[in-house]
Amino acid sequence: MRDWTSLKWLFWVGLYVVPVVFLPWAISRTWVHQHGRDLQLTPLRFYKRGELGLPSLILAISAIWNLLQSPFQHNTVALGAVILGLSGMMAAAVWVETYCRQASGTDWHPERAWRDSKSLALLVFSTAAVMQILLDRVAKVVAQ
Repeated sequence: MRDWTSLKWLFWVGLYVVPVVFLPWAISRTWVHQHGRDLQLTPLRFYKRGELGLPSLILAISAIWNLLQSPFQHNTVALGAVILGLSGMMAAAVWVETYCRQASGTDWHPERAWRDSKSLALLVFSTAAVMQILLDRVAKVVAQ
């Protein structure tokens, strides 16, 4: 029988994605429904200012923290931390730029902010998932 503990990385990543990305969107849809408002909240409309960059930064920081506690070589840990850190900072920078453009009245494009934010969130998510899979595999090899 297959050892299902190797799927704990999926649970770990889900702990960050569900409450940080899907829960605010679901709560806002519930609020709109309860108050009888006519507002169609799609993820594009809800995160149109690049807010997906904030949970991406949180996910990157938590993955870096987990990576720093790993038995990898120092060079490998440093490389993974730099990749995750830069990806998280780029994702957060989309939100900062869009917020500043909107607040200052400068020309801003919600479609571009959504596209960039979504793409960078996917990059951070996939990089963190790969890191967690590798950490899980290394832990099994070390344990044997």
